[in-house]
Amino acid sequence: MSLRTSRLDQAQALLYHARAATPFSSEDGEAFASIPSGIDSRRVFPLRSAAFRDWLVNNFYGEYNAAPAVRALRAVLLALEARAQYSESPTQKVNCRLGFEGNPFLPSKIFLDLANESGELVEITSKGWRTTDNLQHSFRQSSTTLPIPHPIADRQPLAAFARLFRLVGESRTRAFSWLAAALRPAGPYPILVLTGSTGSGKSVLAHALRSLIDPSTVPARPLPSGNRELLQLAHNNWVLVFDRVQRIPSKISEALCSHELARPTILVYTGDEFKNIWTPARALANRTLNVDLPRIDSPRSEFALWSEFEALRPALTAALCDAVSMALKRIREIDIGNVARFPDCATWATAAAPALGLYPTAIADAFTNLNSIWMGSSSTRKSIHTNSGVTEPRP
Repeated sequence: MSLRTSRLDQAQALLYHARAATPFSSEDGEAFASIPSGIDSRRVFPLRSAAFRDWLVNNFYGEYNAAPAVRALRAVLLALEARAQYSESPTQKVNCRLGFEGNPFLPSKIFLDLANESGELVEITSKGWRTTDNLQHSFRQSSTTLPIPHPIADRQPLAAFARLFRLVGESRTRAFSWLAAALRPAGPYPILVLTGSTGSGKSVLAHALRSLIDPSTVPARPLPSGNRELLQLAHNNWVLVFDRVQRIPSKISEALCSHELARPTILVYTGDEFKNIWTPARALANRTLNVDLPRIDSPRSEFALWSEFEALRPALTAALCDAVSMALKRIREIDIGNVARFPDCATWATAAAPALGLYPTAIADAFTNLNSIWMGSSSTRKSIHTNSGVTEPRP
């Protein structure tokens, strides 16, 4: 196509190349396009995303060896948005990494998006799990989304993970309870707070935990300065990890506690490293599970650590799918009594306990014991424990 070709002709050519995409509207009104990526798979992009724009421009360039005019491209995107909003196609639910069928509190199926080139999902039911295609379920992926390894069953990978990252006793119970809760399609979710001195491996553990469920090219970020940035991160990610947290502004604290956010979250607290005396708001503290890590006396190289972790990941994916299946199977049988904090998550984790290698009573304790609540800097925590008559947790 000549560079002098009219914008109308370019727009018609772009619309011709866009025929492979199926515009549709999500349940919350956002315009998307479904694009075939194989015989049994597809990709879903927001129509206003750079990814969809690049796909369309690349198709145009492949035939005409030229870039379309900006006005022609803009006109076509507007036309596709109109088609998405007013076409006869029904609205679709677009999930981020985790989807479900049925009641979100008692789902019949849970879907984990592997986000690989084959477009595979893991379909999990009370009878087990299997990999399947994504033709019937829509998942959004951002530019930072990474694939989850194809699950391969193996013996006791969760125990190997706990040994690798030095999770024992209460720390293991709290971390695994958080993992189970993060694979539940309905919030609210406990906020896992990792504390410890410099060299205790807090950031490495946060990266590893996220990589099990929602791996990303940007595994951790600084705490946002505003609510808009926080909500945008929640829109594009299933798990949020914030590193080197020293203080949390009141507005961010309120946003982390809001139902609008509803994302499994990890905070890596480094305030003690800078002798930062600070106490989180009561509402935020009440939503936390604290894992305090001891200093690593004999550190390994990161290469050796991550090599061992990567070798475990396929088996860990399978083990977590087993845990979700176990929870779906047993959830209606579980009665943990009155649990003030996160009763639904505690019930879910208790239902998954046999597959996680945890004792049900230990899970209930993780959600009820005062020691499991993050209270800010170590000096503040000791003062609160002393005044309340509760002893400090042993390492």
